[in-house]
Amino acid sequence: MQYGIVVDSACDLTHLKTPVNTEIDFTRVPLKLDIGEKEFVDDFNLNIEEYMKEMSEYKGKTGSAAPSPQTWFEAYEKSEYVFAISITSTLSGSYASAQTAMDMFKEHYPDRKICLIDSKSAGPELTILAKKLVDLIAEGLDFDTICERIAAYQEKSHLLFVLKSLDNLVKNGRVSKLKGTVAGLLGIKLLGTASDQGDLEILQKCRGKMTAYDKLVEEMFTRNYTGGRVVIAHCFAQDTAEYIANAIHEKHADADIEIMPSSGLCSYYAEKGGILVGFEE
Repeated sequence: MQYGIVVDSACDLTHLKTPVNTEIDFTRVPLKLDIGEKEFVDDFNLNIEEYMKEMSEYKGKTGSAAPSPQTWFEAYEKSEYVFAISITSTLSGSYASAQTAMDMFKEHYPDRKICLIDSKSAGPELTILAKKLVDLIAEGLDFDTICERIAAYQEKSHLLFVLKSLDNLVKNGRVSKLKGTVAGLLGIKLLGTASDQGDLEILQKCRGKMTAYDKLVEEMFTRNYTGGRVVIAHCFAQDTAEYIANAIHEKHADADIEIMPSSGLCSYYAEKGGILVGFEE
């Protein structure tokens, strides 16, 4: 296989559509999800509904574990030209494992090429980066040019999210307990973003059934969204995802919007009812 796109399971994609006559291997490297002593593999066989039910009923410690460098390395081996994208390095050790695997790959295959991207994000922003890579490969650009172009594109891609709960983010030390407590208050949803450094930041505390989602769409326009690619990932919130898509289409009827369920890892962090939106300027 000439080209390969490798992501970890913070990316919600289950398959990657490629243009005719463009052959790209797509591999998703799974993280591990822990509920007490029980381990779940976040691959395409994970029953997310059962996993989420078991997690919500469990009162003890839950968490996640990054893929091993060997797992990343085996995914890299499939292709001559590799583009790899990980969840933000501030949330997981996945990027560090991918980096170790990249060093191994270069040592074993000095004639091959690899480009590793710290997404500084999660979920749908990884998806739009992967889709952009497909576009660039299909253009027939050389490897180094693609690396330059995807880095420039990343500067103009964004993640916004709305969460009803921050319980798991608090348990994992990703968000302070003080901020997390706010999300538990009746009727409050949190609108947040991934910062330029890859940290999760709360932008607004919103009351009202749909206020947070309206504010999310407003924030997209504030960030120079003009009708390009959008990916909406949801944790058992299809109706809400469609509401956001319709609100975007009211302003940009031809907007390229795709809705998909969140992966196991993103479901773990977003929790039931969570919404994540990746988009390009």
